Amino acid sequence: MMRQAGSIENFANGASGALLPCQVSGQGHPVLFVHGTAASVWGDLPALVARFARAITYDRRGFGRAAGPALTRLSPHAEDAAVLLEQVARAPTVLVGWSVGGVIALEVATRWPQRVAGLVLLEPPLHAKRHPDANLFNGVVLSIALGALAGLPRGGRRFSRWVFRESDGRCSLDRAPPAVRMAIDANAAAVCAELRGGTGEHLSSAALAALRVPTAVFAGGRSQAFLRTGARRAAQAMPGAEYVELPDANHLLQIDAAATIAQAVQRMLQE
Repeated sequence: MMRQAGSIENFANGASGALLPCQVSGQGHPVLFVHGTAASVWGDLPALVARFARAITYDRRGFGRAAGPALTRLSPHAEDAAVLLEQVARAPTVLVGWSVGGVIALEVATRWPQRVAGLVLLEPPLHAKRHPDANLFNGVVLSIALGALAGLPRGGRRFSRWVFRESDGRCSLDRAPPAVRMAIDANAAAVCAELRGGTGEHLSSAALAALRVPTAVFAGGRSQAFLRTGARRAAQAMPGAEYVELPDANHLLQIDAAATIAQAVQRMLQE
């Protein structure tokens, strides 16, 4: 798993007792990175943010070195993040959420707004399952079915090959750093289990519209259409949210466009 220079500490969730390894780098305002249905792969982004803030990365429950089984609901991940904000960040925090991690970040902001200073969301597929099509069925439902028939790792690997497919048919994983590919493959079982967790359908339009935190939503121009649509839907759901599409980026935006995203975090902290 890719790691940035910093201290590793076991973090115990007071509600569940799950141990979540987290890493803290830099000083200043806290920035928490919430990874998606893949692995805690952030490339150089936390190190860039650590130049001007306190960057906190962690493995969500069931992923990486985190204790506990893989979950099939997203709300426990939001509860883990909220306790982490209280015990590790200890101040209103900018949440950087990638993919489903962005949906988790949105839940944290709606339930514990006093702990959130801003949101930087990287292709959150918000409410994608409310708008299914043949492509989404092929990617999600058939991967769940394969996991049930042939084991969770097989289903998770199938899903990863699908979700990282670009608009031209190529898979961005094939060009990703080897450590990224290895980390995502190592988490294949957790990936498949989490596919049952939805895409934030439990978050109401009213709750999202009530959010009053600075928000920037990014999408990659080479990503699949449902990811761009979900990101746009998230931006439209929140008053004043900014939507930015990066033409040359794919679903690994945090790696493709690390400098651009770090600059957005810095601007948010300066507001």
